[in-house]
Amino acid sequence: MKKILLVGMIIIMLTGCFNKNNEVDDKVNNEEIEDKPEVVENEYIDNNPIKLGFYLFTNSNTNRKLIDNYVRVWESDIDIGSFEVFFTNENEIDGNLFVNTWNHYYQLYNNDLSNYKIGYHIYFTMNDGIVVDTNILNPVDAENLYNYVQVYLYDDIHQEVGAWYSHVTPLEYNDNTLLTSIKLTNSNLTPQINSDIILTVFTYDEDDFDENGYYRGNSSYSITIKRQ
Repeated sequence: MKKILLVGMIIIMLTGCFNKNNEVDDKVNNEEIEDKPEVVENEYIDNNPIKLGFYLFTNSNTNRKLIDNYVRVWESDIDIGSFEVFFTNENEIDGNLFVNTWNHYYQLYNNDLSNYKIGYHIYFTMNDGIVVDTNILNPVDAENLYNYVQVYLYDDIHQEVGAWYSHVTPLEYNDNTLLTSIKLTNSNLTPQINSDIILTVFTYDEDDFDENGYYRGNSSYSITIKRQ
């Protein structure tokens, strides 16, 4: 009789374990069947309202003209060109003092533009196959290009009216600097450039670059600089 009871208890215990394992398996299977929540990445949206243009200055009595192509002889130590940036892309704008013309277009925006900075991008190819495809966000970036083409950046806003001033240096650059114009000058490797130079200006804040560092915003303007 004791043997029969012992066998019965063992059967009950085994049955209980079997059912418990089944319950765990069913629970796992049910969890696998349930839909997993979708992970939604934040969609990039650029609300930057700024329109841009590259302009050439002739003199105070002549309107500045919007350019998209520029042709110049590329000779040693000679400027290729100096290009001014304004927050507009009208075909012609006032040839007045830079700061006056700048403020006129800046103040036309009802938005607060203080969080936007001005940057540049330059693209060209070399005879040896090197591709220069890089952003210029500060004077250090400009200095890194020196052997290919000399790049000088200017803040035309934070200057004493009528006073002479030079390009912005790395020591002078700060959060308040506005890089409102750019000058390209021939350098020792400039003769080996075998393509046009594509120069782009853009305005940006902290999220306007993709994972590869390329500008992805909607506030930009480009010109093609050709060798005569």
